[in-house]
Amino acid sequence: MNYDRACRTGLILVFILLQGLTVSAKEPVWLELSSEHFVLFTDTDQTKAQRVLTDLETRASAFAQVFGKIPTRQFPIEIFIFNNDQDFVDAAPKPQAEEKLNKSAYVLRGPDRVFVVAKGKSPEDIVNDSAHPLGHVLLERYVYWRPFWLAEAAGEYLRKAGRPPDTKAVSEDEVFGAADLVTIVQSSTYNDNETTPFRTQSYRLLRVLLESNPDTVKQYLQTLRKESDAQPKIQIDAEAIDAKLKTWVETPLKGPAASPTIKSGMADTAKLAIHRGDLLLATNRTADAARWYNADSKDARAARAVLTRFSRTAIEAVRALARASVELPDYGLVQYHFGALDIQDKKDMQAQVTALERAVQLLPLMGRAHGELARLYTLNGQADKAMALIAKALELEPEYADHFFEIRADANLALGQPDRAFRDINMAAALPHGDKSATEHYVLRIAAVRKRIETARRDADSLKLQEIRKEVDEKATLLEPPRPAPPPPPPVPVGRIDYQIEARAAIEVVNVVYPDYPEQLRKNGSTGTVSVRVDVGPDGKVKNAILSSSKLPAMNTPTIEAVKQWTFKPGNRTIQIIFNYLLQ
Repeated sequence: MNYDRACRTGLILVFILLQGLTVSAKEPVWLELSSEHFVLFTDTDQTKAQRVLTDLETRASAFAQVFGKIPTRQFPIEIFIFNNDQDFVDAAPKPQAEEKLNKSAYVLRGPDRVFVVAKGKSPEDIVNDSAHPLGHVLLERYVYWRPFWLAEAAGEYLRKAGRPPDTKAVSEDEVFGAADLVTIVQSSTYNDNETTPFRTQSYRLLRVLLESNPDTVKQYLQTLRKESDAQPKIQIDAEAIDAKLKTWVETPLKGPAASPTIKSGMADTAKLAIHRGDLLLATNRTADAARWYNADSKDARAARAVLTRFSRTAIEAVRALARASVELPDYGLVQYHFGALDIQDKKDMQAQVTALERAVQLLPLMGRAHGELARLYTLNGQADKAMALIAKALELEPEYADHFFEIRADANLALGQPDRAFRDINMAAALPHGDKSATEHYVLRIAAVRKRIETARRDADSLKLQEIRKEVDEKATLLEPPRPAPPPPPPVPVGRIDYQIEARAAIEVVNVVYPDYPEQLRKNGSTGTVSVRVDVGPDGKVKNAILSSSKLPAMNTPTIEAVKQWTFKPGNRTIQIIFNYLLQ
């Protein structure tokens, strides 16, 4: 009996163990690999992940041979390779109407870092589909200005590094001359996911220039990192370059022979959850991101606080991030996102300054943290402390130069440097913008800065004039006694406006708008009548107002403009309104 019971117990234990192994086998195993410029998370296999990182780092090294050492980022570029196609679809960019996710990998820009989301295809497909937009990302860290041809050429340079050459000729009707290539600007409908003849020829132009005029390219890259009124143009002999392009044959781009250092291990589950949420936030899937931040840990609390900036009202975000900035003082992104909020309350602004002062210590390579701290120093009357921070921001993250020059314009205004401020805001407007909708914002900012400059100049001129008058009066007092004060000017007569309506039938006025009877006319004793013929529409609004006669021409236009705002009881009518301008 005991033997049978033992056997049954053993069988049950074996069954439970097998069930556990079956469940465990279904759970994906996530790996984390890191290299100099990337960190990669995947539930595929380690060999594939290593090949992806090795290929990308090798191409990045080839890129650095042309553009210079790749600047270190506060956060490495994060790569996610999903074994499950639905996981990939859930994280990839949302396709527009009639678009399809036809690539193996996409580059995403999150609030504070760059991501690559890929599905478990071959390493070659993943790298080839992500390399061109990654070339844009890398180039942005070198320059303020990003000419369209150079951006496309840089993207292709990263994509083609280590690949067989493309010797296919461009059709004659799609050939651009070198002079055209370097002046063409990107259209609003340009699709960066497609290989175009312009892209191919831009890349070939860069290769020809590197082979024949490498110093020209080097000098041009340095020029693109300098302040100027307009985007600099590369100085080339277009006809000579065109001749070389016609006979140039593409050769392979070879990277360095050394293998990159790659670290690998099992991914920490809690850390992975936060990063998956961050990935979803990059495509504005805030509700989906929140589900990955539901743990009861400091990391998850920090992520939830940052999420409020992009998913809640401004008031809710301020309260959540203000609280988190105090409770989680060692979380740099919490400090940064709280400090970057646009807040008008002085008390909150002082808390923001404290948060950003922590952020620049915790995130020393994040230029935006330095820039936002400069913005707040300027708002708090400490513009003198802002300049060094803005210079550091431009050094660390030149891709945000438009925003940093906008901040510097405000700082220069606060420091009494209107000419520098105007130059800064114009440069901010001329620079490329990460958000294509920002153009209108900068047009309005230019107008606002110009208005503030004019006001500041008027105030300065007025103050200077007051000082001169005071000095003259003091000298005059010493020479002769002060004269008695002149009598006060006569009072300005009070005006009165009466009106009469001439109509064939009674008409009811619903709303009357009177014109302004200017003080100067009243001072001059100007009075008189102005008659206006008015057509009233079926809705009671004025359809047309025409001057009939006038004995006070200065009031013709104000009278007509005022009448146009009258409203009457609905019904088609033509009436005559006689305005009588009187003085009391």
